[in-house]
Amino acid sequence: MPDFLIRDIDADVAERIKDLARERGWPLNETILHLIRRGLGVLEPEPPPEPGDISRLPGTLSDDESKALLDAMSAFKELPDDTPY
Repeated sequence: MPDFLIRDIDADVAERIKDLARERGWPLNETILHLIRRGLGVLEPEPPPEPGDISRLPGTLSDDESKALLDAMSAFKELPDDTPY
């Protein structure tokens, strides 16, 4: 396979490529190849997420945020029962 060297990449573009690689957990080279394929239209589109599948939504929580959310939700179990008698 041939190799290409790309020069003078805009700093914003380079940062966005790095962000995308981190988000997907892909190596930088694989991310760039994916973007080129997609830009050229030679890549199958990603299937839409299953209904109710929130795993693909942007804005995922960090480990600390997930723990804080779980702690907050478990605190609801400690609330007094407010059912009318």
